[in-house]
Amino acid sequence: MLQLILTSSVLGIILAVITSLLWNIAPIPQKEALAEMPDIDAKQPWKHTKLLFSNRKWLSGFLLALVGGVTYMLATQMAGIIAVQPLMNVGLIVLAVLANRRLGEEIDTPAKIGILLMILTPVFIALGGVTEPIMFATYDGLLLYCGMMLLAIGAMLAVSNRMPILWAMITSFLQALGATFTQWFTLTLFAGDDIIQGLINGLVPLILLASFMFVTGVYAISIGLQRNPASRFNSITGTFSMITVVIGGIMIFGQLVTNWPFYGFGLLTGIAGVILLSKFQ
Repeated sequence: MLQLILTSSVLGIILAVITSLLWNIAPIPQKEALAEMPDIDAKQPWKHTKLLFSNRKWLSGFLLALVGGVTYMLATQMAGIIAVQPLMNVGLIVLAVLANRRLGEEIDTPAKIGILLMILTPVFIALGGVTEPIMFATYDGLLLYCGMMLLAIGAMLAVSNRMPILWAMITSFLQALGATFTQWFTLTLFAGDDIIQGLINGLVPLILLASFMFVTGVYAISIGLQRNPASRFNSITGTFSMITVVIGGIMIFGQLVTNWPFYGFGLLTGIAGVILLSKFQ
């Protein structure tokens, strides 16, 4: 009986929930550590990297997020990204409670509504019936998607000093690029029976995903958390990562939306949530 219950898909969903909890608990010790540090930026990367990794609290959060990255890859392989991704905002509830109790962040009524909308957004997007990804035949979609994302990140970086909440969007776009390269890597890795050959074929996306995940996990998240409340920062980051990952799936991996009303409503709830959370920061 237990063997029937613990199928690959169910284990994948369990791992997805664990991932969400890890990724939403990790910002708490990191935010506590960052509050005691000088401003983190990308102008002196080696100095700030040493500063971050020498702080035990920040490092504990980073390690939690790193373990979450492993469980995320396993969950995606077992249950598929369409089943896994909508669960990534489940941990926001835990984050909101911890942010209020440990960081003293005020969760007022508009913020509560915004967080609720952020939690509901991926549910409606999931109900949009997006199909599973398939390996791309040409690089056109990948190059176009990456180019658009990098241009958007560059434009937001230019004004991020005046609008700190933009670091949530920058982080979400970087995460989406990392997720795209992760999907490319896993599709390549398990394309045939020879996993060693799959690993060799997937070296390029593996290097890219590792690079983007490092930049995101060390710099973008640290800068964003230092300049924004953790509960609001993670809510916006998680939701827009979800949306941009699905857009990437459509452009690159041949995914299709089979129920646009649900998908469109999900986008609207995400936008409304962002407005509520950014307006009252």
